[in-house]
Order: sequence, then structure tokens, then C-alpha cells
Amino acid sequence: MLQNSPLVSVIALCYNHEKFLDECLQSVVNQTYSPIELIIVDDYSKDNSRLKILDFCKKKIQVQYIFNDKNIGNCASFNFGFKLAKGKYIIDLSTDDVLKPNRVKEQVEKFEESENIGVVTSDAEYIDEKSNYLGNFYQKNLLLKSEKMYESLLKSSFILPSTMMIRKSVLDELGGYDEKLAYEDFDFWVRSSRLFTYAHVPKILVQQRIIAGSHATSFTLKKNKLIASTVTVCQKALLLNETQSENQALVQRLKVVLRKCVYTENFESGKSVILMLNQLNGQTLQTRIFQFLNTIQLPLNRFYLKYIEFRAYVRFK
Repeated sequence: MLQNSPLVSVIALCYNHEKFLDECLQSVVNQTYSPIELIIVDDYSKDNSRLKILDFCKKKIQVQYIFNDKNIGNCASFNFGFKLAKGKYIIDLSTDDVLKPNRVKEQVEKFEESENIGVVTSDAEYIDEKSNYLGNFYQKNLLLKSEKMYESLLKSSFILPSTMMIRKSVLDELGGYDEKLAYEDFDFWVRSSRLFTYAHVPKILVQQRIIAGSHATSFTLKKNKLIASTVTVCQKALLLNETQSENQALVQRLKVVLRKCVYTENFESGKSVILMLNQLNGQTLQTRIFQFLNTIQLPLNRFYLKYIEFRAYVRFK
């Protein structure tokens, strides 16, 4: 154990996770590290999550909880919890996921190597709704220099959000999550990697649960709000970019986003992506094909969902 170990705040976000709460919250209690403060935020769950949380809090001292009086989404819910957090380091924990016992210890030790580190990530494993093992997630060739990290994250999202531990001062600097967005990950990566260094622990430190209705699956749904948030973050990045190389990285991202706009029938967002591609001279034959599909508003989502279902079957069978 580190001498004068710093406090770590775990902000556990719950929405209809009744089935998974006990396993998740117990994984925080079972950490080999201390001190840890646990802050639970329930975003107006419709199941018995709140009763489960109250029952857990009766058994554990020094656990704080917030019950939202309406559903406000992950970003605002996290910010409510963050206002209470006193830790030097922060974990944003979804209450359907599970921490490995050494998760906090390993990441704090990595942080304590340098005050320049703003975010520490790790590897992970996937589990299903019954906690059965599905497979591993490895972050290979993770670039540790912040200027390279920004450009790399513009190109593709290769970090699993559930693996992150964040220095509190980073979130203070950023003003928490942007509550105007439907999800936080991409925006946080763009804004933080421009300013702070990332580091990585090459060990499996978290179990991420794959369930229907999660953010990952919601990205594929017709006219979902997540795509519009992605486009908004791309517009932020366009203003942050300083080099031609960064612009090219953004073009690479926009090509992928344009396809998703077409496949999810987010045609208005597609128009915004096309404007950015034109501004960056990023049009290719492929993007012009998708621009045409976006213009004629071809209804492709049901076929796209079938493809995603088949791909998931092949991956996790």
C-alpha cells in the first residue's frame, strides 16, 4: 500500500440496474486499496434499484447517494456526484460493471509515478447479463504522449471508458462533463487529451457487462441522439485543431460518422458532417456515395441492425 494513500472517489451511476447493483457495489467494497469514497447516483430508475441502494447503504458506512427526481442522463448525473467528490482520483462507474479487486490499487500506483498523468486506463474483459465471460479487450499500442493521444483519439475511439481513472484536477479544469451531450466519452477524450497525458496499466482491471439497451447498442438505433452528440464533439475538435495532421485525423473520424448517420437515419447530423468534410477538403468517392445516400434519406437502419446482430453473434459465440 502507498504511504499516505490518496483518497479515490468512485461515482457509481445507476439506471435500472437492479439485477447488477449488488455485484457492482460489492466490487468497490472488495478493493485491496483504501481509502475509497463511494457516491451512488440513481438517475430515476423505474425498477427496484433505489431499494437495493438503500439496503446497501444501511450496511455500509460513509456511502453517499443521490436520487434524481427525473431522468437527466449520464453527464448531468455524474456532475451531481462529482460535486460531492473529495478524492484525488475519480472513477466513473456504471453499476452494471464490476471492478477487479486490484483495480484501484494498480491505477493509483501508476498515477503516483508522475504528476503529469491526467488519465490512467487498463485492459478489460466482457461479461454477459449473468456475469459469464465473453472475451477480452486489450488496448494495444496505446500512445502515452498527450499530443499524439489527441490525434489518435480523433481518428478512432480505442479506449474502453469503463477502464478509466481520472485525476480530479482534470475534471475540475474541464468543468466536468458537458451536460448538453447525450454521452460523455468522446467529448472527454477530445478535451482532456489536448491538455493532459494518458497512461495505461496493461492488466485486466474491470469487467464490462454487455447488455441490451446500453450506450454501445444504442448507437446503432434509428435516429438516436448519440450520433448528434458525436457530431457536436467533432465540431468542437475542428475548433481545437492546430495542425494539418490533426485535421486529417478528424477527416478519418468524420468518414466513419457519416456512415453511421446514414445507417441510423440521422440525416440532419449527416448534413453537418458533410459540411465539415467539405471545409477540410476531405471528400472522397466513398464519402460522396454516402452523401448521396444521406440526401435521398434511404431507410437502411433495419438492415444495419441485422448486420450488427450477426457480427455480435460471431464475436461472442
